[in-house]
Amino acid sequence: MIVGVGVDILCISRIEAIVQRGSRFTARFARRILSDSENDYFGKTVAAQEEAQQVKYLATRWCLKEAIYKAAYPRQTLRWRDVTVFKAGHKPAMNVRWSSELEKAQAHISLSHDGGLLAGFVVVEM
Repeated sequence: MIVGVGVDILCISRIEAIVQRGSRFTARFARRILSDSENDYFGKTVAAQEEAQQVKYLATRWCLKEAIYKAAYPRQTLRWRDVTVFKAGHKPAMNVRWSSELEKAQAHISLSHDGGLLAGFVVVEM
């Protein structure tokens, strides 16, 4: 049974603007939207890379988390840190801290990008 479908379209330049403001702003933004494990990885690995890699990491997570929020709502209101996005092979995957009502739910996700836009698509099923 499909619980919900969520989609988010992000203009990547919004995240680029944050990263270009400097490491202090980037770190604050990362702490706000990333789960603890994502933030640890970002701080130890991604933050030392070029701005383009930082933007890619943050934009991907922002977009997919917005999409899962829309797919789960109103059955569950997710917070940024309830969702951890990671790579499973060449595809993105996510762990979600589901409520008891959705504890058996699975999220199927897809991500696409073109022309400065990033689109995240999520289907939540039980």
